[in-house]
Amino acid sequence: MRTEKQILELRAGVYATMQDLLNRAKNENRAMTADEMQQFDRADNDFKALTAERDAIQRMATMIEPNNEPAPTPVQTAERSIMQDYFRQLISGPAMDRTQALRATTNRQQNNGSYVVPEEFMRQIEVFLKAFGGMFQASYIHRSTRGGTMNWPTVDDTTATGSWQAEPRTAGITPRAFSFNRKQFADYLWTDVLALSWEFMQDEDVNFVSSVMAELVGTSFGRALNKALTDGNGSGKPTGILDATGGAGTGKTTAGSTAITKAELIDLVHSVDPAYRTGPNTAFMFNDATLGYLKKLDFGTTDTVPLWMPSFREGEPDRVLGFRYVVNQDFPSIAASAKTAAFGDWSKYVVRMVQDFSLIRLNERYADELATGFVAYARVDGKLLNSSAIKLLVQKS
Repeated sequence: MRTEKQILELRAGVYATMQDLLNRAKNENRAMTADEMQQFDRADNDFKALTAERDAIQRMATMIEPNNEPAPTPVQTAERSIMQDYFRQLISGPAMDRTQALRATTNRQQNNGSYVVPEEFMRQIEVFLKAFGGMFQASYIHRSTRGGTMNWPTVDDTTATGSWQAEPRTAGITPRAFSFNRKQFADYLWTDVLALSWEFMQDEDVNFVSSVMAELVGTSFGRALNKALTDGNGSGKPTGILDATGGAGTGKTTAGSTAITKAELIDLVHSVDPAYRTGPNTAFMFNDATLGYLKKLDFGTTDTVPLWMPSFREGEPDRVLGFRYVVNQDFPSIAASAKTAAFGDWSKYVVRMVQDFSLIRLNERYADELATGFVAYARVDGKLLNSSAIKLLVQKS
């Protein structure tokens, strides 16, 4: 398996090929030929494959390897035993009694009989959530210990200056009144049901079964959650970043319905207050097709600074206009009236997770199929706290 450094070196070579094709056409003041476009697209596909390989290595680095894992605490040991019993046991017997006893020691069982998954299992799920969801990757995740309505106070204080005081002061200092608003977060319910055959549960290694469950649940939830956080309307699901009323404001409308210019992207950046475009959570967001478009975008005959710049250093992200970006496949592609890109401080978009994931084991429902069902469910909501923090690029109608 290649190291991240080796992959970055290969990406640098591919990028040089792509840049050479662009510069050749630019220096001759012409568009790329059909053959050059094919070469560019092949190089771009190679670049994407190498990027996916790098991202996989980085995701694996977030998961603790058994050989490097510290000694588990008594609670972690109990939780792992619970998961083993949860995935391995049949309908009844001593294992069920042992599981009930272990649940009591971990304090993670809920009154309805469901079980809040252990942190190790949740960490595996989140790896897939981030892989299949740009919104979960970019946003601020708030974990609630209980459900119900949650009020989140907000205030936009980017224009406040305070006041200068004369000496000697003849009157007291007048306090400045804050105008607070609040966002109300709900706890919308998402569910999925998985059925595992008894042969699979009994014959496979329990860690493998756990990994398969984490992948299936994490992928399913990741897709559903990302779409809701992107274009949800707040009715029975979160309010997405693209929602007309609860989403971000329009920062820039393009001059063309099917085109984007570098100047328009610069205008989008500067439509966001400087207070929201300098932090570690500041980024662009768009889909992969738009990223491919931006890679080929040129600014002018005298501009030699590329719009898109890949990273050649370990741990450093690729960038557009010097800012990192997040690919979100639920963003619209370039088309008339489409909201094709967003820019701003993504810590101001909050995803509320109520008690992480929970599982309910269905021992009898699929017994005639020699299978056991597992209901996975989560309660979530998402909202943008401040419309000044993230702005949208909208194509001309």
